[in-house]
Amino acid sequence: MPLAWVRSVWTTNEFCPTMSSLKPPRAMTQPWHFNGFMCKKAASLLPFLLVLAVAGLEVTPLRAASVFDAIGQEVSNIFEKTRPAIVRVRSEGDELTMAGTGFFIDDKGTVLTAAPILGENVTASVEVNGQWVSAKILGRDMRSGVALLQVPQGLTPFLTLGNSGGLKSGLAVMAIGYPRNLPVAPSFGFISGFDFRYLDRYFPTTHIRANLPIAPGQVGGPMLNTKGDVVGLLVTAIDEGRSVYALPIEAAAKVVEDFRKYGTARHGWVGVGVKEVGDGQSGLRAVEITQLFGDTPASQSGLAPGDMVIKIGGRPITCPADVMDASFYSRVGQETNVTVVRDGKTLVYKFVVQERPTAMPTVAQERRATPARITPGGSGGPGIQVKATSPQ
Repeated sequence: MPLAWVRSVWTTNEFCPTMSSLKPPRAMTQPWHFNGFMCKKAASLLPFLLVLAVAGLEVTPLRAASVFDAIGQEVSNIFEKTRPAIVRVRSEGDELTMAGTGFFIDDKGTVLTAAPILGENVTASVEVNGQWVSAKILGRDMRSGVALLQVPQGLTPFLTLGNSGGLKSGLAVMAIGYPRNLPVAPSFGFISGFDFRYLDRYFPTTHIRANLPIAPGQVGGPMLNTKGDVVGLLVTAIDEGRSVYALPIEAAAKVVEDFRKYGTARHGWVGVGVKEVGDGQSGLRAVEITQLFGDTPASQSGLAPGDMVIKIGGRPITCPADVMDASFYSRVGQETNVTVVRDGKTLVYKFVVQERPTAMPTVAQERRATPARITPGGSGGPGIQVKATSPQ
């Protein structure tokens, strides 16, 4: 049974013509019979079968044992297919040696891994086919958590970079890495959310959260979808290793491109402070500019504190996370449009994205008046709730 059977039966009728008329059970107390068929054009049955098995419902003829055997077999198949491209990474400094996981992203010996594995250490090595070889550090960026290494190998196996855009909560994912000083091992779990903040820590862009247990040493490894494609880079474990955050692979690829072009990550900077505001009755949300930082693109563009941002480039903006994502994926030197609402009028401003400064500049303008209320038509409405503030 292919592990690509991930979405529930009733979310698609593309996987098998004979099941296109199936509907979800009205009550999960009734047995569900599959009448002995096996679809070749599989779409996504895995979580559905898991739910049936865990709930104690009858699955005929695929009983619980065979369901879990099939899941285990497909996890094993992806593991065996991808493990040659996954390597152990080590860095050394004057007083500290750190180790983790990485993976080849091309056939030229380029290794993607997590920057915390390197820290400030100046030398790195990679274990390839049981042999430790010296690796050149092509770049490291603590803000995104991405590091890139190069080993002088011949043709290397590599993983296919997938697309995280289609991920949603409940879909199955895998992680593969080197736990502690043990051999490479797989882990299996499910997407549980997408966050730009965890506790008091803000991420530079939205991260993938998964109920995917990992051990120390597996950070830096890939998060894989059910095709075995990379959808994220494991950057940190939470809940004592029971869950994990992964940087979306598109974000990692953007940083990798910067490393190759400039030798360092170049993060875009607009120069605004924003907060999320919401109407307590209608449930509408919007993002208000609260600050403009001096000598930045925004401060010279015509934007003003109190403007409601509705779009940056082609990306709709409804919360601070959208602004952070737009800022992260913007490219230094690129012209971008910012669409705002001010006094009921829609305005568009253009400016060139600058590189994010290492130190926060002084505030040039700041919102001090009472914020505008939010309603579908832009007129007055009850109450403003401040949710979050973030400079971008």
